[in-house]
Amino acid sequence: MPEKLFIHADLGDGTILLAGQLIVDDKAGRFKYAKAYINHPQAFALDPINLPLNTDIHVKHRTRDTPAMFGVLIDAGPDEWGRRWLTKTRQPPPVTQVEFLLAASGEGVGALHFTADINDPVRPPPERPFEGLVHLQHIASDIEAGKEVDRSLEPFFFHGSGIGGARPKSLIEHDGREWITKFNRDSDLVDMCRVELASMRMARDAGIEVPDVELTETDRGPVLLVERFDQSPNEQHHLVSVASLINKFDITEIDESTMSYPGITQLGKRIGHLTNDLGTDVFRRMLLNVAIGNTDDHLRNHAFMKKSSASDYTFSPGYDIVPQISLQGSHAIAIGPFGSSPTVDNIQAAANRMGVADELAHEIGGDDAGLGESDLALLERCFALRDVVERWHNKAQKTTKV
Repeated sequence: MPEKLFIHADLGDGTILLAGQLIVDDKAGRFKYAKAYINHPQAFALDPINLPLNTDIHVKHRTRDTPAMFGVLIDAGPDEWGRRWLTKTRQPPPVTQVEFLLAASGEGVGALHFTADINDPVRPPPERPFEGLVHLQHIASDIEAGKEVDRSLEPFFFHGSGIGGARPKSLIEHDGREWITKFNRDSDLVDMCRVELASMRMARDAGIEVPDVELTETDRGPVLLVERFDQSPNEQHHLVSVASLINKFDITEIDESTMSYPGITQLGKRIGHLTNDLGTDVFRRMLLNVAIGNTDDHLRNHAFMKKSSASDYTFSPGYDIVPQISLQGSHAIAIGPFGSSPTVDNIQAAANRMGVADELAHEIGGDDAGLGESDLALLERCFALRDVVERWHNKAQKTTKV
């Protein structure tokens, strides 16, 4: 039996409007915009490439590798952590993509909400006081351990999103702002909260836009607070991942023309009047990921964002910038025309393709954020390729001076 899903979009100033309907069967998903939405002056295409704002019926065929679901909707749905939490707390547990979107409506990143009926109201977010943080840590540990949990606490947990990572997390309100709180796992080899804090600080020192981050100590250890960059007072900002824009679900083989850092730059130029700094911004983020060993830099970890008050998309702030201890080697996407291996020549070729001038200096700061010696020893391999960045920089400087 076909499943129906109604998609609502936050247009700013508290206005949430029905954007369209999705019908999914065993062969395809079919999406159509609502006429009232198309005619609204603040309406925007949910996906400027795959779902242009028109009266057509947009079809997404189901294949072995591709679900009958548009990627931008998956972006707003639950991630691995969110699916685990929803499976533990909902009776009956969600099974299909549509059921997971309905269960997690409003809890993912971005401006989209989902209802099962056209007349169903969009759920307002519950209050999430900072004082309950320690209790949430206990619950997160129980979920990780596979224990039964108190289902009444379900509203406090961030179901996450397809572009938000798989670590245990919740939502809290702190200093009048909303934050994603990330917890350590008992199985972690290092203090991942401190590692991510250090990585985000390095990113900021390197000139990369990242959300505000804080670390708070509890009797169960540190908790990382990451401010939600997809929100501002009275509005939610729309996000679409690069993976969704290129309509790529099967990532077993890298297509270097699209699944690469130069490809991200070219894609950004297709969807809006982005500034000439886009190539520099993408290149800077690539250099940091190489330098700190963040090899899990897949296309869902890069996104474009459209604020309700803006007409164009911008490159979103960086998120999930974390060294990968067990995944060293090639990156998840291509660095440049010579593949996903971080070499001096590949970095230089990527700079050329993104239009980054040779004389551009790159300074990636260091910050241990209070990491212990054992943590730093385990992370040493992650930072081993930092010398590649330094050798590229030194070579570029010599070339510029000649």
